[in-house]
Amino acid sequence: MNNSSRKDPLPNAADPKPEAERRRVGTVVHDERGNASVRWRDAPADEKRTVLEVLGDPKLTVKAEESYDPYARRESRGGGGTTRTDLRKLSEWIKMMRELEERKRTAHDKPDED
Repeated sequence: MNNSSRKDPLPNAADPKPEAERRRVGTVVHDERGNASVRWRDAPADEKRTVLEVLGDPKLTVKAEESYDPYARRESRGGGGTTRTDLRKLSEWIKMMRELEERKRTAHDKPDED
């Protein structure tokens, strides 16, 4: 008899539970450097499940208009709220300031003539 064509599992192999029935419990552990990771273990069948709830005022509600959508496009209001800089005017202003500084320097270096 050839064992390679056998389809049934080995007799001592554990019968794995289906994914829907398997329960696992995760615990956060830290290594010697302080890095956190999760260590998983199979949960016993009699272990009580922790119920998670959101606590808060039940009277408070959020309207769809008040929610924030980070992917929504914003309406453009003439340049996105910033003022445009005219680079030609900026260049002229820089040239003018340099000329004024140069005039001050040359006037300061010249001796007064009487």
